[in-house]
This record gives sequence, C-alpha cells and structure tokens, in this order.
Amino acid sequence: MLEKMRWRVLMTLVTDDLPSVDRLDKLGRLCGVLTDRIDEISEMLTERIRTEIPSYAQMPREEHDRTVRATAQTLLSSLAAGEEPAADQLREIQLASRRRSYYGLPVYDVLAAFHVVARELWEQLRHAHDGDEGALIELVGPIWLWIQAMSSVVVDAYIEEAGARHSYEAGLRQRLFELLRGGGATDEQVREIARELGFDPSGRFQALCAPAGAWSQGQLDPLHRAARQLGGTVQCGLHGAVLIVLAQNVPTAKVVSRVSQLGGSGALLGVGLLREGLVGAEMSIGDAERALRLAPGGGSGVIRFEDVWLQASLTGAEQRLEPLFTRARQVARENPILVDAVRAFSRCGFTLSGAATELGVHPNTVGYRLARWQDLTGLDPRTLPGLLRSVLADLTDPG
Repeated sequence: MLEKMRWRVLMTLVTDDLPSVDRLDKLGRLCGVLTDRIDEISEMLTERIRTEIPSYAQMPREEHDRTVRATAQTLLSSLAAGEEPAADQLREIQLASRRRSYYGLPVYDVLAAFHVVARELWEQLRHAHDGDEGALIELVGPIWLWIQAMSSVVVDAYIEEAGARHSYEAGLRQRLFELLRGGGATDEQVREIARELGFDPSGRFQALCAPAGAWSQGQLDPLHRAARQLGGTVQCGLHGAVLIVLAQNVPTAKVVSRVSQLGGSGALLGVGLLREGLVGAEMSIGDAERALRLAPGGGSGVIRFEDVWLQASLTGAEQRLEPLFTRARQVARENPILVDAVRAFSRCGFTLSGAATELGVHPNTVGYRLARWQDLTGLDPRTLPGLLRSVLADLTDPG
C-alpha cells in the first residue's frame, strides 16, 4: 500500500505541467521506441549482466535471455502506462528470482543485475528521446520506484527460497549419507538424491570425515558457504559420530584446506580415495572413516587412506587375525632389539648391510638377530610371508 501511494504521489509531482493524456502519450512513444527493439536490447542486457556479474555464468544462457527480455518488457510497459508493476508481473519476477537462487546466484548479484537493466535502459531512453527533455526527466522517479519494487520482491523470494531449500537439502544430505553408510549405494533412490544435490552419479567421488564432536551445527553453515565457492559439487553434514564431506570435481587439496581452516588448529581429518560412481562414494566414506580411526587420542591433522591403507584395512579384523600374530607380538614385547632388526631390515632394502648401518651394528649382528627372531616366532623375515606377518604383528599390536 505504501509503495502504491508513493508511486502516485511521485507521478503527480513530476507531471503537474502536462495534461495526463499528453504525458502518457509522450512516455508511451519514448518507451515504444525501445519496445520495438526489445530483442536486440534484451540480448545486449544479458551480455552486459554476464560480463559484469560473473556468477551469472552458472545460469543457462537461454533461460537468462528469456527472463531478461521479460523483465525489460515489464519495466517499459509500466513506464509507458505510468503504472506500478502489476501483481502478475511481480509474481513473474518472484519466480525468476527463485530460479536464480536454485542456480546458486547470491541475492546481491541478482539485485545488481536489476540495476544493470535499469541503467542500460535509461541510457537507451536517453539516446532515443526526440529532444523533449521533460518526458525523459519524468521517467527518473518511476524507474527508481520500479527498482525498489523489484528489489523487494527479489529479497522476499530469496528469504523464502533459502529457508525452504536449506531444510530440503539438509534432509536430502542426511538421507544420502544414511544410504551410503548403510550399504545402499546401488539403490535407485540414491541416484535420484545424488542428482538433486548436484552430483553426477557415475562421476568420481572423494570423501573426508572428521569427528562430529569437533563440529557444532553452527559451524556447518560457514562450511556450506565455503563449499559453494570451491567449484564442482561439495555436500557436507553430520551423520552419527562423523562429519562427512563428499566432493566431486574439486581438487582434494582445496577441500582439505577449507575444511581444516574452518575446523581450527585442532582439526582432524580422514581422507578417502577418489573412487568411481556411487559405490565408490560409499567406499570412499569408508576409507575416510578407517583412516580417522588410526589417529592417536587427541591428535590433529590429515590422515590419508592412501598412506595408511594397510593398517586401515586391517582395522576391525583384530579378533579374526589375532592367532596369526599372538606369538610374534609376545616376542616383540620381550625382545625389542629383535623387532628393531626386523623393522630396519624391511626399511633398508632387505639388506643386512643397510639395516646394520641404520642400527649402528655389524651386519653379522643383524643376521644373528633375524635368525633369533625366526627361532622364537617361527617367522622368517627374509621371506615375503614371514616378513609380512612380522611387520603386521608389530603395526597392529594394540599394546
């Protein structure tokens, strides 16, 4: 109601010296010159917006052309008739704004685009007028009120859409992570949810996991905003005891860096392998969780599955594998110099001389210790099976 009153008062103030019919006729002719060239002008407006506001590259060109043309026509017809935007015109602006929100365009960029349209149309009107400066001046106030009306609709649409979309996407993310962590990667529902969240179901996925206790719900909003700036597709959310970050078409270093920054100096991250398809997404989440379990208590930093794959793969299999390692672990605890010799032998190219140099002893001493290890454990570290069991007994020793 207030906008209607302001519109009428302004139109009255700027037109006191002209008869109403004469005024509308002059404005109509001036706006009509541009309306006759609407295809050319709207194409120019679209190009100018996409040049000045890079985020519009996220929006399909065809749709952008169509909505810019409709907006320009709405403005010109309103100015020509001396009327405020009609309710149906405002609804069209509202729908167009929601679509821009869907494509991830910031609200301030959408508002800036309206200013570009108004500015460029004003320039076109200025060049098109036939020498009657009065008719041109009369358009200043209405154009400004039109921008205000459009801006108000855009902001309202964004507030409404952002709240609804935020809740909807949060539900989709929770369902996606629930299905992927529950072995449902081949379910058709997973493919539909993945597509709706912006993923290519057949593309490559990489997951990061962090302890959920280190992340509050309030930290997720900055993380979501940061994720949208990385390019590609990144979705993150708390699920059970972990924070899950699932990324596609984004360099790993960028994701790790951004999550680490927001997590603070004590941030702990497990990083899964880059894997194909939704089954790969499920496995990458598992990779990241397994890597995370290897972190020492109170530890921080980044643990990559590719660096700890052997230990991480054995995690959870301790009870099944225990009989293979019991004797070797007992010997290692009672004879640390023997297990040191096995470690040095495995690190130094499986040569006695290399291990001896590392330990600062004679090669014969290393040979004696390896033989003694074999006598006590039954495992020959100079064979691949014996060396693997010897090393794994040491690496997986919970003591």
